[in-house]
Amino acid sequence: MKLTEFLVKSPKLNEIPKPGIKSQLKMEPHGREICHTNKNNLRFAATILLFYPIKKVLHFCLIRRRAIEKNVHSDQIAFPGGEIDKSDKSSWDAALREINEEIGVKQDQVIYITKLSKVFIPVSNFIVFPFMARTTKSPAFVINKKEVDYLIEVKLSILLSKNSIGTAKINNRKVPIFDFDGEKVWGATAMVLSEARDLILLLK
Repeated sequence: MKLTEFLVKSPKLNEIPKPGIKSQLKMEPHGREICHTNKNNLRFAATILLFYPIKKVLHFCLIRRRAIEKNVHSDQIAFPGGEIDKSDKSSWDAALREINEEIGVKQDQVIYITKLSKVFIPVSNFIVFPFMARTTKSPAFVINKKEVDYLIEVKLSILLSKNSIGTAKINNRKVPIFDFDGEKVWGATAMVLSEARDLILLLK
């Protein structure tokens, strides 16, 4: 999808019914829980799938989290984001704060597109609220090395291609993945990307 086409059509993404669990299940690792009812000590987080142009080609970014001892999500590929604080007015505000803290994107540069379906992460008891957003130009990223190992930039066309979808053996089990030039994305991040992918393809 070309940049101009995306800019014209992206507001419609907030009007289209979300594919939700139907899309998420395409990338669900076998044996993973989906239902989060009756869970104790739930935690809440917010993330942003951020789109932006590089030389008029649409990209989005992911991060590789730093390897931190006793952190179940360390050394994983994820969206910029994190836990919702009491000081955050909403999950969107939390997502904006986190994207600024982790990769230096200024909040006033981020343009809201839509909210995707929430995802439950059993291993950490998090419910994650993911958003889609964009900037008008490529951000001047400033990586927070305490939390982020490195930034991963991916062309939107690669996500939309069937060639990016496959399987890999991770943690001694075969799981569905998105493969972005050797960066293997799985689990909750892949489930969110699956819904975003299906939603964008509805625009075509």
